[in-house]
Amino acid sequence: MKQWILWMILGSMLMATDAGKAARMLGAQSDFKTAMTQAKSEHKMVAMVIVKEHCRWCEKLVRRTLDDAQVKAQLAKDYVLLIVDKDASYPADFKENFFPSIFYIDEKTGKSVYENVGYVGTKCFLNDLQSALKMRNDLYNN
Repeated sequence: MKQWILWMILGSMLMATDAGKAARMLGAQSDFKTAMTQAKSEHKMVAMVIVKEHCRWCEKLVRRTLDDAQVKAQLAKDYVLLIVDKDASYPADFKENFFPSIFYIDEKTGKSVYENVGYVGTKCFLNDLQSALKMRNDLYNN
């Protein structure tokens, strides 16, 4: 029984969401300024995902939603994906107390046009990506 508990603890530690590991796994940025610079040069929005260690919903978002082929394709087309830890350096406008937190940031203004808190499944995340693009485009077409 003790060995089983030890293996469960070790297994959960290996699965813990670390922002740096998640960013590397998904080919995402892990620095706010670098992501904004890339987004401006590529004329893409930034999808900033804020996670914290030992957050099962953060892990689920990274492993199930962000690692989905359709999500990856949509992100690559219109977004620069940024994954940061809650204690990382990024503007205070995006500080949040609930995780995961997702901000869809306009590359021109550096402001969030859409946000979501908590785990989001693949279909909802794809809808959010489209909604954020529409909101950003509406800002410039009015």
